[in-house]
Amino acid sequence: MTDFRTLLMAGAVILLAPLYAAGDTQSPPAGAWEYLRPQFYGDRSIGVVDESFMSIEAPSNTPDPAATPLTLRFGPEAAGKIRQVRLIIDNNPSPLAATMDLKSGVPLTEIDLRVRIDRFTSVRAIAETNDGRLEMRSTWVNASGGCSAPPSAAAGGTLGDIRLRPSADAKALQISIRHPNNSGFQIDPRSGDAIPPHYISRLSLSYGGQILLDAQTGISLSENPTLRIATAEPLSGSLRIEAIDSNTNAHFSATWNGAANAAAKAAADSGH
Repeated sequence: MTDFRTLLMAGAVILLAPLYAAGDTQSPPAGAWEYLRPQFYGDRSIGVVDESFMSIEAPSNTPDPAATPLTLRFGPEAAGKIRQVRLIIDNNPSPLAATMDLKSGVPLTEIDLRVRIDRFTSVRAIAETNDGRLEMRSTWVNASGGCSAPPSAAAGGTLGDIRLRPSADAKALQISIRHPNNSGFQIDPRSGDAIPPHYISRLSLSYGGQILLDAQTGISLSENPTLRIATAEPLSGSLRIEAIDSNTNAHFSATWNGAANAAAKAAADSGH
């Protein structure tokens, strides 16, 4: 479970830290990282150089701070050899955006998310390999107000509805969940009242009867959260997606039958 006391204390560090303008040559303040690093990793050495092992990408000036695309890529030496990835957005009110536990041996090559960015910040991915090695990659994002942005005018639909969009070769699957993922820092534009936090607290993917990815998540994910995974080989078996609601503990689920579905669709499209 996510340690919310740790998150709240880290948030206090952010609020007390001085603000800096986002200049071309100026880095954002370290924010929560200086507090969270020893909490999670002590004085362990963390590699920060090898982009071919792992990389993180996000727009330096995001067009939508409430839904900023973020991509993690894993090279051949990393795919299948990482047991956990933490995603930390230093200067968000709740810096720990996600803790993702991964199944060893499954060659994930990419994970894509959409996140809220509250202000100029470093966004970090810290991976722990199966043998205990730590690797961190980070990037800067210039944004303002992502955590307090009002709900979308297009909000609605069935809470917890899960939509699946596989790639044609069945090597990638995008998962979209209908959910407000309210941050607790938003104001209802109609009533003027504060909107309480309400978010997806856990998201898991099971493949072949085993957990492929198990993520503890929170308010830093965007409204209607999306998760996309890509693998080196086609996903040939059944993949089940489950999500848990923070307020009601309700479970939402969906199943994708992998390459078999893709092959059937291709055959139908070709008229055979």
